[in-house]
Amino acid sequence: MSNYSQTLTSHGEILANIPGILGFYPQDSLVFAFFKQDSDTHSLSLGPLARLDLDGAIQQLTEDREKLAAWTETLDLDAVAAYVITDDMVEADAAAHFLCSEDSPLRSEVLAVIQTSEITAGTAWCAMYLHPNSCEPQAGRISNIHASAALQQLLEQTGDLPALSREEIENRLNSTEHDIDAAEHEDIIEDALAYVPPIFRDVLQREYEQAAAGMTQPSARAIRSALKCFTTPRLRDPLLAALLEEPQAGLKFAEQVMRAVPAHWPGMRAQLTATVAVLAQATGQTGLAGVAAHRATEISSKETFPSLVAKLIDIGEGSRLAEVVHEGGAQARVQLFEN
Repeated sequence: MSNYSQTLTSHGEILANIPGILGFYPQDSLVFAFFKQDSDTHSLSLGPLARLDLDGAIQQLTEDREKLAAWTETLDLDAVAAYVITDDMVEADAAAHFLCSEDSPLRSEVLAVIQTSEITAGTAWCAMYLHPNSCEPQAGRISNIHASAALQQLLEQTGDLPALSREEIENRLNSTEHDIDAAEHEDIIEDALAYVPPIFRDVLQREYEQAAAGMTQPSARAIRSALKCFTTPRLRDPLLAALLEEPQAGLKFAEQVMRAVPAHWPGMRAQLTATVAVLAQATGQTGLAGVAAHRATEISSKETFPSLVAKLIDIGEGSRLAEVVHEGGAQARVQLFEN
């Protein structure tokens, strides 16, 4: 799930904003756009988005009925529109029928169920259901995606265009291309696995500073120190605070560290992937944040930090998550190095 705020205009414009909000172009997906109503003007504003794989969406919605109802009630959401992104009209019809039936878990008022084959500018969309009081047309075309507010904001904040698909993001998260000499990389991993934090504060601080320096001067030395920091919360939390203070540079460095972690160390790989999720959220890349959070829990379900990150992003508290992680890390840094 991801949060974004924009005034509702038309389904064509909402569809054009989805790639910028999610950070990738959804395919074979069911995307929910939730809305809040302004009590003074009665206008609707676009709020959180949620995306599900179309295959299995009905089962997941049924299983998560109570969680979805609690989430919409907590955020005080008033209405929802569903966007079925597929060229399989049988799947689209099944999803629309379910969402408009008594079995639907959507407690917010359903404004529309819209089908389109893909999200590209000029692609046709059609309404499979419209609220009886709706003045929206039955069909139209997707607006200019590159002119959408969400994509412009993504470019401004990250300099990156949306990924072509969710698979492209997953490949990015699964990458182990670290560009470190093989022998040195093996030594870095062995060093981190055997690391026992010393009792001397100045030695701990040196390791932290060498890791934090990786944001401006990425190097094998910085990656070595970062992996040592992530082996213990005493050093990990201060480093998380430093990464979040420069989230763009922090995200880039965290991904470098993540790619250096081999698959046979799933706990560390999960922690670094969850860290990427937090930093992606802090830079407005909510799609990357959501995919990374769930990838982290898939890598290792035993790690507490990835589970917490995924849970908070799922309930629409991603922005608050970044704030809490930074606050906790900053306090840990003061306690470790300044008290």
